Amino acid sequence: MLSIRLNPQAEKEFKEIAKFEGVSVSDYVRKIINEKLEDMYDMKLAEEAHMGYINNPETFSHDEVGKRLGIK
Repeated sequence: MLSIRLNPQAEKEFKEIAKFEGVSVSDYVRKIINEKLEDMYDMKLAEEAHMGYINNPETFSHDEVGKRLGIK
């Protein structure tokens, strides 16, 4: 269980958005936390892929990719 304190304005905004979304405040907060965690994970994967490219900048043409996948 997690408990957080919000200033009155932020609490009001969370309640309004949750109502608009048709969910409880807890469900809405859980949703945005999960979205943020997913975004952070995606950024980590993107950074790792970019570093992989920097360390080994091998690229392939569209035709080469098709051949490697057995499509062409």
